[in-house]
Amino acid sequence: MSPHAIFWPFDLGRPTKEKERTRAPVHIADALRVGVLAGDEGCELRLAGHLMACEQCQEPAISLWELLRDGDAPALLGRQYSCLQARNALFRYMEGGCVLETAAAVHLRECVGCVENFLEPAKSLYALIVDESAISAQD
Repeated sequence: MSPHAIFWPFDLGRPTKEKERTRAPVHIADALRVGVLAGDEGCELRLAGHLMACEQCQEPAISLWELLRDGDAPALLGRQYSCLQARNALFRYMEGGCVLETAAAVHLRECVGCVENFLEPAKSLYALIVDESAISAQD
């Protein structure tokens, strides 16, 4: 399956080559993305399965677990992220290689729903691929 691009409304009437340069490449289907951002439980479960099965998503998921497994959450002096903001930052991190913002990392580590849907699959993937001895140590 080849990646597709998000449709930008300002693309109307522009040449195709120019459109391709301005579109953000995405890998996860738009319907799944919108469902996860909206907090739909079925979409969250589908995304967790996708993170485990997709070869393109495995490396960022393992990196996510390695990034968030160690250390305490840093104290935030500024605003905190909602699930919507943290999940959007997670999508950007997973697909575009963007740096995961500190506030998003704190939310992903502390929010029960985000831990279950994103960090637990990443933890399991890490155990299966990187550290097979950790399989028996999982909760």
